[in-house]
Amino acid sequence: MSAAPIRAEVAVVGAGPVGLTAALALARAGVSVAVLEAEQELSTEWRASTFHPPTIEIARHLGVVDAMLQAGIVAPRYQVRDRRHGLIAEFDLSLLADETDYPFRLQLEQYKYSQIVRDALAAHHPDAQLRFGCRVTGLQIADDHVVLETADGPVAEASWVLGADGARSTVRKILGCPFEGLTYEHRYLVLSIDYPIETLMPGICDVNYISDPVEHLLVLRVPDVWRVVVAVPPGVPGDEAVSDEYVSERLRGLFGEAPGLVLRERKVYAVHQRVVDSFRHGRVLLLGDAAHINSPMGGMGLNGGIHDAFDLSVQLPAVLRGEAEESALDLWAQRRRKAAVETVQEITHRTTTSLAEQDEEERARFRQQTAATAADPRRAKEWMMDAAMIANARTYDLPPRA
Repeated sequence: MSAAPIRAEVAVVGAGPVGLTAALALARAGVSVAVLEAEQELSTEWRASTFHPPTIEIARHLGVVDAMLQAGIVAPRYQVRDRRHGLIAEFDLSLLADETDYPFRLQLEQYKYSQIVRDALAAHHPDAQLRFGCRVTGLQIADDHVVLETADGPVAEASWVLGADGARSTVRKILGCPFEGLTYEHRYLVLSIDYPIETLMPGICDVNYISDPVEHLLVLRVPDVWRVVVAVPPGVPGDEAVSDEYVSERLRGLFGEAPGLVLRERKVYAVHQRVVDSFRHGRVLLLGDAAHINSPMGGMGLNGGIHDAFDLSVQLPAVLRGEAEESALDLWAQRRRKAAVETVQEITHRTTTSLAEQDEEERARFRQQTAATAADPRRAKEWMMDAAMIANARTYDLPPRA
């Protein structure tokens, strides 16, 4: 016989970084929360790893910033390079010190962030329920509540449901929401390397964008490894892209003959720019990758999802307490969709296409413009306000962080 359904004011589907952020923020606001995760434990997959200043401010607000700073790497600078011409420009985020208390990128694997938030939820909000192995397969939406179902029957009842279950969101598919956009022709090969790469590429920063007309790259450091993300041309099959021969050729082209490289991970994934038609469908709200996905060049996808969650954690408790009309959630949905489309997708797409540009005149123009921007402190600061998502947070009224 099935257990009685969980009852909560808010049910969060998905225990990834966005869903757990929403749960912790709502619990801190006095909202009863249940988190339903399809898998048996938190994912330890190495995925996103960059946290921008407004997101670190959110972490401070939620009481988890110290743990993040202790576990992560502070990256105060990043570089733009060209495969053939070397260093184009270096941007120093300390120019943002008068705009934020965190003028840097924090490099931290997203699974470690999820663990930190889960531990904070358990330590300070033991009434919050986190149930693993709970794969939602259906939603029954009523006037004042939603019933979530699994293959075994009803599992939870809540006033509101948050779909934070990733790019392949079951919640979004149940709702039948369009997820329109584009898929890039290239894919990315992700290589996680346990070796001091800085000794093979002297002068690099912890974060490096490298342009190339055939296979542009991202080379960045995270606490456990160096990560190389290299574009895979459309004609290369996925199984070939992860083969020893193909991977070795990529590494030789980047580092030369470097024996002793320890490869801890290799995988290929497709790259999309997509956004859902609306972030709100009645009593169901979509956020994070369930609502929007984009190119990883710029490290904005995870951050945008956490911003979705934090903004919602301010609006939804006010609606539950009767202090705000439900229209506040429509405004949230509109605001966050605009942030995803007008800024995150625009910047990440521009970065991706610039790094992959094939026309030599356009490539030369990109190098000249980027170098000139970095050389002018005023223009460099304006560039970094966008790249660090501070301008995004202000444009789309991200609520104040304590």
